[in-house]
Amino acid sequence: MRLSIIIPFYNVEQYIAQCLDSVFQQAIPEEEFEVICVNDASPDHSRDIVLDYQKRHKNLIMVEHEVNKKLGAARNTGRKIARGKYIWNVDSDDMIAPNCLKEILNCCEENSLDVLLFGYSILRNGTLFEREKKPWAEDGKIYSGKAFWRQQCLKYTGEISPVWTKVLRRHFLDEAGIESPEINMGEDVPYSYKSVLFSQKMMACNIPYYIYRENVASLL
Repeated sequence: MRLSIIIPFYNVEQYIAQCLDSVFQQAIPEEEFEVICVNDASPDHSRDIVLDYQKRHKNLIMVEHEVNKKLGAARNTGRKIARGKYIWNVDSDDMIAPNCLKEILNCCEENSLDVLLFGYSILRNGTLFEREKKPWAEDGKIYSGKAFWRQQCLKYTGEISPVWTKVLRRHFLDEAGIESPEINMGEDVPYSYKSVLFSQKMMACNIPYYIYRENVASLL
């Protein structure tokens, strides 16, 4: 199992199908990755939509919370059962780029990375926008997290905050004791900062592998 994609969901019946479609529009066999959907006690029809996808995709697993525990706890629930060598946390109202998994995983595996950091585009009112900001020096170099922080992050600290701009080696997270804080807001920041700072081998690029939907109702 090369990759575990963890997708917590709550009240996203408008978007969850688009998210899952993007995850399954990939150029690698489905037996090479798993999709872990964590139902955080969603009150709408999101669960029914995920169950329908589960009938068509054997690599989709659904885990359910009896009560709403918020985003950090839901990510940790998915992480506990993840089997992939790498982990990608994806938000249920966002998407990933078509056919990106092969490129991402090949880069991670060929370079034995703890962290691959990348860019994102923005979906605003149905239109996809590429961001003008390109913060990372695409030099193809492998850095330690501390060296990367000193050389590239000081001007762009905020750029590393979202958890979904990173694919992370699972055993690295376990060894470093990195989990999502189980708080209502801001859980991305400590998780992301630790992931970068504690890594021994990481790379960064500006390729927009992730598609972020501007959505004021997106907080779980």
